[in-house]
Amino acid sequence: MSKRPTQKTSHTSSILNRIIWLTFALFLFVGMFGLSTVYLRHEAAKLANENKVLYAEISEQKRHIAELGAVIARQTTRDQLKSLNNVYSLGLQLPRERQIIHVIEDPTKRLYEKQTQSMLTASTF
Repeated sequence: MSKRPTQKTSHTSSILNRIIWLTFALFLFVGMFGLSTVYLRHEAAKLANENKVLYAEISEQKRHIAELGAVIARQTTRDQLKSLNNVYSLGLQLPRERQIIHVIEDPTKRLYEKQTQSMLTASTF
């Protein structure tokens, strides 16, 4: 009996074992990659659902604010304010003509100039 044929089969089985282990490792790596992709897509879907819920809540709050604005607009008419003044005996009066100042120039430009003037006086102390 010679040792040569047994060494050849041992060498062949060693190569075959390596190929099987490398294939198994490749499948394991690809499986982990696929599983991580599925997990990331699941997390993205959960985040999208949370965003959808938040957008719905924001739109509900905006609708509520708009309704309150409409209620305030109804309650602040001139006749309504006069009746509230009489009901609660506040003694408020309408402004007289001499108390009203009519602004002819652009109010945004005027406010900008006022702001820059106050900044200049504060910086020159």
